Amino acid sequence: MAYDYARWLEDSGKMEKEFPGFLSREVIEPMDGGQNFYTLVVRFDSSANLSRWLDSGEWKGLYTRLQNLVEQADRFGTDEQYLTPFWYRPDPQSVQAPTWKIWLSTVAALYPSIFIISLLLESVTLPFAAMLLLSNLLAVASVSWITGPIVRRILKSWMTARQADVRITVFGTLAVVATLSLLLAVFLQVPMT
Repeated sequence: MAYDYARWLEDSGKMEKEFPGFLSREVIEPMDGGQNFYTLVVRFDSSANLSRWLDSGEWKGLYTRLQNLVEQADRFGTDEQYLTPFWYRPDPQSVQAPTWKIWLSTVAALYPSIFIISLLLESVTLPFAAMLLLSNLLAVASVSWITGPIVRRILKSWMTARQADVRITVFGTLAVVATLSLLLAVFLQVPMT
């Protein structure tokens, strides 16, 4: 039985690699004293390509074989959150933002958060590792619930602009860079000890 499952994993891996949008796979084996089942994580570059894979004849054939090899083969899930940073959730109907836009919008959300947190924690004396943990907790919370959603709302049309929308891309990029420059100018006026 173990040999048959290993063969199934090998066959499925070969087929997945040939499918459009395939990124990677990870096999998580059972752990002593922990989970007693295998977990197979397959990553595709988009939910559309994942859906094509799951609707394909290749996958259906593999799934039929799998059902004969294991006790339970019906726990499937997809998670869009791993496609983008934790605070940026695109509308499923929209275009996926390019990496450079996600990077620039993340900087726009992080910069004011980290500056304000640094000011607030300036007089706190903790060991470096504890201070780093505290500031990271606060920065991630801020970007998750405050600055990230604000930036996402403001930049939504820019983040999801199609490549043909050059005007939106250029204007949005200039607006983000100008905003960061303005924040820098303001923050340079704040006295730091």
